Amino acid sequence: MSAPRYIFALALLGSSLPLQAQSLDDDPLLGELKLPTVLSATRLKQSPAEVPGSMTVLDRQLIRASGARDIPELMRLVPGMMVGYYSGNVANVNYHGTNISEARRMQVLVDGRSVYRPGLATVDWTDIPLAIEDIERIEVFRGPNTAAYGANALMGVINIISTRPELSQGTRIKVTRGERGISDLYASQGFSFGSSQARLSLMGKQDDGFDHIEDGSDYRDGRRLNALNLLGNTDIGTTQSVSWQLGAKEGSNQQDYDYRIMAEPTDDSYLFDRAMYNLDPNTNSDTTARDYFIQLNWKNDLSPDHRLEVKTYAQHMERLSQWRACDSPVVFSPELRELHLAASVYARRINYILRNRSGVWADPAFYSNWMVNYDGMPAELLPLVADIAAQHAAARDSEPTCFTLNENLRETRYEAEVQNTVQITEALRTVFGVNLRYDQAKSETFFDGKVENTVGQLFGNLEYRVGEHWLLHAGAMAEQDQLSGFSFSPRLAAHYFLAPTHSLRAVYSEAVRSPDMYENNAYWTYHPTNFTGSPTSGDTYYASAEGPGDLEQERMRSYELGYNGHVHSLGLAIDIKAFYDEIDNMISQPLQLVKFEPDNSSFTRFTGAEAQADWTITRRDRLRLTYAYVDFYASNELDQRLTPRNSGSVAWLRNWGWDIDSSVIYYGADQLNERRFERLDGRLAKRFALGQSSALELALNWQYRLDDEGLTWDENLFDDRNHFYLSAELDF
Repeated sequence: MSAPRYIFALALLGSSLPLQAQSLDDDPLLGELKLPTVLSATRLKQSPAEVPGSMTVLDRQLIRASGARDIPELMRLVPGMMVGYYSGNVANVNYHGTNISEARRMQVLVDGRSVYRPGLATVDWTDIPLAIEDIERIEVFRGPNTAAYGANALMGVINIISTRPELSQGTRIKVTRGERGISDLYASQGFSFGSSQARLSLMGKQDDGFDHIEDGSDYRDGRRLNALNLLGNTDIGTTQSVSWQLGAKEGSNQQDYDYRIMAEPTDDSYLFDRAMYNLDPNTNSDTTARDYFIQLNWKNDLSPDHRLEVKTYAQHMERLSQWRACDSPVVFSPELRELHLAASVYARRINYILRNRSGVWADPAFYSNWMVNYDGMPAELLPLVADIAAQHAAARDSEPTCFTLNENLRETRYEAEVQNTVQITEALRTVFGVNLRYDQAKSETFFDGKVENTVGQLFGNLEYRVGEHWLLHAGAMAEQDQLSGFSFSPRLAAHYFLAPTHSLRAVYSEAVRSPDMYENNAYWTYHPTNFTGSPTSGDTYYASAEGPGDLEQERMRSYELGYNGHVHSLGLAIDIKAFYDEIDNMISQPLQLVKFEPDNSSFTRFTGAEAQADWTITRRDRLRLTYAYVDFYASNELDQRLTPRNSGSVAWLRNWGWDIDSSVIYYGADQLNERRFERLDGRLAKRFALGQSSALELALNWQYRLDDEGLTWDENLFDDRNHFYLSAELDF
């Protein structure tokens, strides 16, 4: 999406709005306009003009108007946030882009609980056990925030905040049906007992993902999930309260058959080739996902100027995948494993030799010359190559060897935190605390057992007002990671207030990201079971990948200049920032079984500007604009794929009266893995009052792709640019 095209979209939507904005001070129906506050920037409650950085808040009205079924789609409303899809059930959300297939550099919280997976350091966006209908708002800190939330908040923090149970009493049922297999169900019941108020929510979600891959065949990337969430608040006297939450989720994500054959069939003159041609495994490597968590948060207002909080939670995630595979018995050959351990590229050449038995690779003179002169293989290893080729040649008159593989992974986290917030004087306030976390990842395939980690944190943020115009901020996090060592992340910021709701800011931050367990401590190899077919000369699969164990933390330095302002009389809020960010020691290599070579050799630099404006034009019209320009350099080409230079959104929300609401939202980016993305979304809803305390809302949601490209990847294709789904929601 080019900048002129973005401006054209803005003008197109703007032409539908009233030509002259009405002063909100003159609108008696709107009432007093209250300034919002945010909680996720420094752990202190602040107005947007006081935040030491850039903040985006997606409120309940905007979330509902978007018609989004999933949280990643909401992130398109955040300037500089890039959303890519590996498949229909695997989304990646990156601030300013970088790697297309991994999102490892943002902290994601649900009510303060991290859903950033400890083993693989990713977020399963489609598996978060929280219904979008239960979200009150999403606060996004756009920039490094390790000073407040520790390593992994390298490029930002997304805090998803649930609606308080006292605001969602009664019964609510919502059904959504639509094209592409969409079949969603949501139900909640609010209730009270004693001094507690609670809400029980049930959620079911299902769709078929993308329609087909590039060759026109069906794409197996659908999903199905069911989740339960129980949220409650209990008052303990006049100064203390406990919020508690528990949840569970189960589901399955479709995945294509996930095994690459070493010896692909080439003709039908041998039993092996005929069997492999006719093989229909009738199995797949679909992933079964199960999540469980329990969370407690105790607050004690010791005085009007002093609050003590204790937060603790436990969570467990399971991703289970098992399937049958068939191949030449040579994949269990000790000679092939020896060749792989010498260098994985040598084993990859064996694949060429076995797949091209009638071509040039069948000539020993050719492949010997290639492997020695081009791959650098020592000549003394050539007998291994000849031996492996002979083993397979002898096996071609036999059936293939079949076996069961799995990629099961179980991740567990326990975390406890104490936080102290004190208003020391009228001009000085602080928040400080300590956090202790234990992570565990168990997988026979990925870790050859279990990997554990313990992380301790000391954090503090200080805010000092100097007269009417200056606000100074200092924050830091000291963190001791058992696997990665010690780190210190400071942040300094200064605000100059042009007026109480208008400030200029300058921010300097340093941040880190610790290598995850998989990058640094993997020992990935298959442990096959249930062998059938041809016998093997060994029971150990040839390929393995071992983490280096000595990866250093990624380090980021960030400079930001910005403006935040709120014009009360116009209902207009604006945030603008210019930034310069650089990350070194980056780990950018693909984490795969073959050619697993992570290191700290990559570097990325981002320079640019972002803007967002939210304008409540009248009591019926709201216009919201975002735009990001990012100029970047990345030493690794994989980090160049999800960073468009121009991206943004335009949203118009309208209440027409008679309980009719509409929204039109344009999203655009000029490069998502070298593919243009432009989409126009619409929502039209009508609410019918059924009684004093009950109502029915019917809504039509519509998406239209303005481009004709695959979404992120070539194979992510839909049959039709148009996409419709309907929802019916009953409250009583």
